[in-house]
Amino acid sequence: MISDRDDLLADVVSSSAATTTHAGPQPDGATWVRAAIGAINRRDHANAIVAVRMVLRDEASRMAALDVLTSVLVHGLPMGGLKSDARVPIGMTVLKEEHHCAKAVEYAASLLTAVANSDVGLAGPALEALAGDHGFDILIVLVREAAARLEYFVGVDGDTADAYYLVTGGGQL
Repeated sequence: MISDRDDLLADVVSSSAATTTHAGPQPDGATWVRAAIGAINRRDHANAIVAVRMVLRDEASRMAALDVLTSVLVHGLPMGGLKSDARVPIGMTVLKEEHHCAKAVEYAASLLTAVANSDVGLAGPALEALAGDHGFDILIVLVREAAARLEYFVGVDGDTADAYYLVTGGGQL
C-alpha cells in the first residue's frame, strides 16, 4: 500500500517536486481523484498521494470522488441484485500484520457493496470511516482498484490522463 507520508501535505510535496500552483479555480474532488488514478497508472505514487489528500480536504470533494470511483468500480454489477451477505471483492492483497490496510480494504468493499445494493445501513459506517482516520487508506484502495480496472479494460484513459496533467502541470505537482 502507498504510505501516508506527513511530508506530502496539501499543496506541498517532496523536494523532488514543485509546489502546486493553479491559475484559476482549484480542481474539484472528481478532478483530483481522476488525477490520482492517472498518477497510479503512471506509477507516480508521490503525486497520487497529494491528489488523494486534496480529495480528503472536504466532504463535497470526498463525495464527488466517491461518485467517480464507484461509477468505475460497480459498472456491470446487478444494481440491487447482490445477495445480502455478498461483498464486492477488492483485488488488493494485504499482509496479515497490516491491520489498518485490511480495515481500509474492508471499508472499501463495504462502500462498493452499499452502492451496488443501495444499502444505506452498510454505507453509513464506511462513510464515517472515509471522513475519519481511515479516509486516506480507503481512498488509496479505491483509487488503486479503479486504476487497475481502467488499465485492464481501457489502457490509457483520456479523462484520467487529462486530469493528471491538469493538476500536475505536466507531470509534477
